[in-house]
Amino acid sequence: MDTIRKILITGASGFVGGRVAEALKKDYEFITPSHRELDVTSSADVEHYIAAARPDVILHLAAISDTGYCEEHPDESYLANVVSVENLAAAASRYGIRLVWFSSDQVYNGNLELGLLSENVTVSPENHYGRHKLLAEQRASEICPDSVALRATWMYDAEKPGMKTHRNFVINFRNAIENGTPLRFATREFRGITWIEDVVRNLPFTFDLPGGVYNFGAENTLNTYETAVEYARLQGLDPDTIVKPDTDRFPEHIRNISISMDKAYKASKGKIHFPTTLEGLAAYIS
Repeated sequence: MDTIRKILITGASGFVGGRVAEALKKDYEFITPSHRELDVTSSADVEHYIAAARPDVILHLAAISDTGYCEEHPDESYLANVVSVENLAAAASRYGIRLVWFSSDQVYNGNLELGLLSENVTVSPENHYGRHKLLAEQRASEICPDSVALRATWMYDAEKPGMKTHRNFVINFRNAIENGTPLRFATREFRGITWIEDVVRNLPFTFDLPGGVYNFGAENTLNTYETAVEYARLQGLDPDTIVKPDTDRFPEHIRNISISMDKAYKASKGKIHFPTTLEGLAAYIS
């Protein structure tokens, strides 16, 4: 990591990319092309840009992450979430550049196992977004074996001036409190929810990981409703006034996308470490 100075970030204007570039700007030189300057779905664009820029690391954060949109527009999802990874992996392999990119915990959305899921379980995603992220992992591994895919969780942060913010757990919660409208959270869903500051803090350590696929985010053994109840209590609120159980969502089977962080923790010799979802929410409040 000490020899890495120049990092190309795709999606630098996005929710994650903007925060990464801002938080780490004192430590690295960032190249942050716009979509107009670099179309990652064009192999020719990627080849020309990477050949000229020659970064030490490509941090690929550009994607279409709205699962509903991907379901309705699978061709766009395939281009943004698979073809872009293929193109960058080819360039990274050709020029000896480290590629680190964000996959998703959604690859686990078809799994029936309970508990924290490791990277070695067999996965069979049930939506286009999850299937495309899994396919991108496979293609990246074939094209550039040294590439690192990070299966990221749902992330949250408050609004920050000049940075993109999307609907996320804490903002939805805050809006519900202000509007006096209770939120419904699934009792049949288990997932980690991660503060973006913890993602940014751990990200530089991924540059030294051996090539492969890694879970990357907060562990959580509570269902989403239980998580919301505890978050309300952390704020001194009566959960019954703001949180309601949704027992109807995911009727086919329990949706468990909770990740285990053992692999990344061990591969980084303990450097990559996330607080649990509740620990992260408590830190966020304080």
